[in-house]
Amino acid sequence: MLGNLWRMIASTGFFGKLILLSLLALSGYSWAIIITKWRRFRKLEKLSAKINKIVGTHRGVEILQLNLPAHDHPIARIVDAIRQEIGPGFFISGGTLPEADMNPLFEAINERAEATLEETLEREEHRIDFLAMTASVAPFLGLLGTVWGITVSFWEIGVQSSANLAVVAPGLAEALITTIAGLLVAIPAVVAFNLFNSRLRAMAGELSAFAKRLVTQLKREMIHRAQA
Repeated sequence: MLGNLWRMIASTGFFGKLILLSLLALSGYSWAIIITKWRRFRKLEKLSAKINKIVGTHRGVEILQLNLPAHDHPIARIVDAIRQEIGPGFFISGGTLPEADMNPLFEAINERAEATLEETLEREEHRIDFLAMTASVAPFLGLLGTVWGITVSFWEIGVQSSANLAVVAPGLAEALITTIAGLLVAIPAVVAFNLFNSRLRAMAGELSAFAKRLVTQLKREMIHRAQA
């Protein structure tokens, strides 16, 4: 079976081979993205369990003082961004600020948290759009090879004035091979794209809820300390 498949590929014309090489390049890069992102999401999932366990036992200012285990984790990036926005002076002063300084500070914290959230999501979804492009383009490349192969078959029929199998088969084989190759490239890409998008949506919801909860806790604690 594999020998026949290889002979069919070898019998395709220059244009068919060009399409197959293009599909092979798309497939190789797509699978590199799929493997890389799959490992990344698995790593984030394991780290999230550890970080949530640590963060869950602390609130507000205490969270900002934690040394979280993974600095490239989205939650750690949000905590670091808020810590930098508040500045070291806040911790030196024992976590108290004048009430007049609180509203501008919390506006800045909210903006910084949202910006970090967007930046983090953009970072995690980097190159995933290529999977969508591959899923869209690969079937059309396969279809192009199909149309080309059928056109070659009809051309040979017209030139040789014969419709026997020996004349028609090479063009039809080229048509079928490129169609199959296009589908084999597109199907894993579209499945992976939908899977990763689903994980990104879940991550966005989790990070947004965490950022809002942390900012609310900080505001409540700072107001309480200022009034004490």
